[in-house]
Amino acid sequence: MCSSDQTINFISKELMLKQLIVSNNVLDTNLYAPACEMLWCLRRKVRKITKSSSFNGKGAVVNKNYAPEPPGAWPIIGHLPLLVSAKQPHRAFAALAEKYGPAFMLRMGMSSPMLIVSSREVAKECYTAKDHVFATRPVTTAGKLMAYDHSVMGFTPFGTYWREIRKIATVELFSARRIGMLKPVRQSEVSLWMKGLHEKWVQNGNSSVSVELKTQLEELTFNLLTQMVAGKRYYGSNVAKADEKMAGLFCHAVQQFNYHLGNSEMYDALPFMAWLDFKGDAKAMKNTQKDLDYIMQTWLDEHRAKADQMRGDAINNTRDFLDVLVMMEKNWPILISNQGHRHHNQSLGTHPTSRWSG
Repeated sequence: MCSSDQTINFISKELMLKQLIVSNNVLDTNLYAPACEMLWCLRRKVRKITKSSSFNGKGAVVNKNYAPEPPGAWPIIGHLPLLVSAKQPHRAFAALAEKYGPAFMLRMGMSSPMLIVSSREVAKECYTAKDHVFATRPVTTAGKLMAYDHSVMGFTPFGTYWREIRKIATVELFSARRIGMLKPVRQSEVSLWMKGLHEKWVQNGNSSVSVELKTQLEELTFNLLTQMVAGKRYYGSNVAKADEKMAGLFCHAVQQFNYHLGNSEMYDALPFMAWLDFKGDAKAMKNTQKDLDYIMQTWLDEHRAKADQMRGDAINNTRDFLDVLVMMEKNWPILISNQGHRHHNQSLGTHPTSRWSG
């Protein structure tokens, strides 16, 4: 799209060329032909702009197929300076929404245009009447480097593969029956958590003691997840000695995963930055993925060894999700490879939506 300033610039150039052609200074044939050719090109550009776009009187380009886009986008970085210069980005978005309406487009670097919605009615339309348009997920640097090239369920674009793994998750893992079977695990973890808080109270002489609730709830949440996914406890004081080393690696890997997931926007806006890797973030993402891959491969090997010893209707007595996936791999081709199992483990155990924030 071109801005209104560009259109005015084209028209002014056209008028200048007309004056130049009719003046006596351009009667020379060596100058007349190039001037006419430039005039013809300028007319085509102006005609194309006025035919496909119009201006809403506020400086924004309005296209019949797109939401309005504020002017001032830079060639490579787009509208990023508009947000970087603002101390509070949410106020910058509010000001743009007040000026250009409840839905407008922004270009964040070299990535695809971003639709900014600030109205309940427009948001409802996006997720009801136009839900098929917004069903997919964007391609990100974090998804490529830390999620098996967007194979993890939380990063997978909408399509056949996504529908297949979603079916496995909803039918086999998150069904009411399966969740009910894991109720004792949740009760046990909450009981251990409460017991840990009571021990701190006793150690303080049966008097009040201050605790960081955010950390405590985060540890409880991750212990619930790892217990239901792989039967492991990696947080708190009740970690088995045999799992202490793996627990430290897992906690560090999850922390790095969430950190890099929130700091990959620069590489998504400017893809060549990931190739240059000035700050070493791309390398750190690859190392984080290696750690998570090692942990999940260890889980998979343990559960496969345990599955060989299970008999009969053992799937009904399984304790965690990974037991179910190992038992199902013969019936679901998508789970045959080791990588397929690790995709689901990472989706269930380290996805950022399961992380407590505060």
